Amino acid sequence: MSGGAKALEFVSFCIEMYAGKYEISGSLVARQFEDYGVLDYLFENYDALHTQGWGYILPLIDDYIGSQKQNKIRS
Repeated sequence: MSGGAKALEFVSFCIEMYAGKYEISGSLVARQFEDYGVLDYLFENYDALHTQGWGYILPLIDDYIGSQKQNKIRS
């Protein structure tokens, strides 16, 4: 599997895990991730993030979304 395919698989799994955490659909999570730049963040930081556990990654995503919401409010 190529690096790009592995990153795509990782991001897809992040979406599934996040959807499960909040009991919402994967399509809603994907849309939210797109709206707040989480998809780009996950792809850009794949090398570091894929080595971390879900106990680290999911709160990190929450924090990232929170910071993006604050940035939108300030704009």
